Amino acid sequence: MIVTVHPIISEHRDATAHGKRLHLLALRKPAAPVAPPGSVDSSARLQNRLLSLYCTIMAGTSLHRSTDPIPCTNGEHNGHEHALPSSPSDTGTCGGDDGIPVVDFDVLVNGAADQRAQAIQDLGRACEDWGFFMVINHGVTEKLKEAIMETCKELFSLPEEEKAEYLEAGPMDPIRIGTGFFSVVDGIRYCRDYLKMFAHPELHCPAKPAKLRDVAAEYSAKTRDLLLQLAKAISESLGLDGGRISVAMGLDSCFQILVANHYPPPYTGGPDSVGMGLPAHSDHGFLTLLFQNGVDGLQVEHDGRWHLAKPLPGAFFVITGDQLEIVSNGKYKGVLHRAVVGGERARMSMVSMISPCLDAVVEPVPELVAPDGQGLEFRGVRYRDYMEHQQSNKLNGKAALDIARVQRDTTGPAEK
Repeated sequence: MIVTVHPIISEHRDATAHGKRLHLLALRKPAAPVAPPGSVDSSARLQNRLLSLYCTIMAGTSLHRSTDPIPCTNGEHNGHEHALPSSPSDTGTCGGDDGIPVVDFDVLVNGAADQRAQAIQDLGRACEDWGFFMVINHGVTEKLKEAIMETCKELFSLPEEEKAEYLEAGPMDPIRIGTGFFSVVDGIRYCRDYLKMFAHPELHCPAKPAKLRDVAAEYSAKTRDLLLQLAKAISESLGLDGGRISVAMGLDSCFQILVANHYPPPYTGGPDSVGMGLPAHSDHGFLTLLFQNGVDGLQVEHDGRWHLAKPLPGAFFVITGDQLEIVSNGKYKGVLHRAVVGGERARMSMVSMISPCLDAVVEPVPELVAPDGQGLEFRGVRYRDYMEHQQSNKLNGKAALDIARVQRDTTGPAEK
């Protein structure tokens, strides 16, 4: 979407000087299908900034919400139970007034004090209401994004014998290549091929393709810096010092995973069929950054409905995970999301996830819990144990959180 500059922009600036506060997080109208990575021209950054400003102007002093329906693909998972909205009206079709929040990272980090304060407030609202948003003007080049995507695509095309060392590896192995989530555990193969590799504190990478290591090292460093900056802003949005969440979870020595996903078209049913690439789940980590190859398929659950996520050109999706839910004492939720496949084109996505230090015990920060302990939602759990638990069991919505959730007896105090 290209927004033309009109005199209304200068008028809006004048209005801002008289008390209106510029909203740096806007809600967009659904866009036309996005072009593949690498096709965004040099004006994309300006277009995205103008789009955010345009939505702000349309909203006045409140968040703009689209009146257009958001398309949603109905994808049902067969053979595996997981949490889904239970209302009869929530069976895979969706519409409504909500749009996915958009965060301008450049303004969030470098904006004037009043603008940044508003951006942090709106970022918090996005985490609380959606657990999902887009980030634009993030500084990660399209060239680098295309390089990591193409190199991982090359890996998927290698003969099986050149990947045999990593096929069907265990859930805690530093390099894993396979099909499905963890097929030995699930007993089912989803329409998904994947590469998972631990990227920090040490990068683990397959030997082939030879260029993958250098590309992955650069990509993991760039996206890690981006996610750590977002972590600071999220901490501030909770009313805490910017470094409080990072200290609580040991993010200075964070654990980072890169994941490349390849979703082929459905094996049967023709070009109009829809299959499940990955069932509904929340991420075990803290924050997940994702982009795709121009083929839609990521769905997020919001207000009991599944929404098909359609990105702005060049944007990343950001997904909040279980560790943010724990450390925020449930104020921010790890969002349920899933991947569906359909049509005649393969879908690829690239994930960078940061998580606490593996040996960090993650628990709600005391400032977010009443002094007497009332309202405590989670007990402390070592992240390594949490990750292994989630990765070693069937995907079942947000069931993994039960090992950290405080169990309450209606006849007495909370049991820890």
